[in-house]
Amino acid sequence: MRADYSARRRACFPERGIPNRKRVAVVPGPPPTPSRLVELKGNPSKKKLTGMEPTPSRGAPRPPADLRGEALAEWGRIVPELDRLGLLTKVDRAYLVAYCESWATFDQARAAMAEYGALVAGRDGGLVKNPAAQVMRDAADMMIKFGSRFGLSPSDRTRLSVAPESEDGPDTQVLSLLS
Repeated sequence: MRADYSARRRACFPERGIPNRKRVAVVPGPPPTPSRLVELKGNPSKKKLTGMEPTPSRGAPRPPADLRGEALAEWGRIVPELDRLGLLTKVDRAYLVAYCESWATFDQARAAMAEYGALVAGRDGGLVKNPAAQVMRDAADMMIKFGSRFGLSPSDRTRLSVAPESEDGPDTQVLSLLS
């Protein structure tokens, strides 16, 4: 019985007894903030950044071919600004699609609420809460969840400190250094 337990344990934890095997550390607690977001928000605690995080290639991902309507319009509204701030990488597409689709769902539910009102006729003829209200609430929760990862909420924007764009060209900057 004891030998069976040890064999199962070795199968579950194969790194034991194997020297020089690369191990991945899992740190408990909330997920760490990406270095680029820490740079934009500022680092008041002067916490040392590990620099060990993967760095995917920067740039705006392309929208999926099946993204349509209001979701595609939202993509066109937010992606250029996020790219300008340097917050996007090519692998952020899934998060952006989830945000944009949530926005489209929210907008559709909002239109249904405007058309039918907060109360609709139920099965038994009485008034019940419009189901679009729950759809709208769920979509808003998803928008907040995914949007906060890109600094899309007002409170997230207040935490970002982006260097102002210089109106001077590189020649003016060099001349100001020489004088």
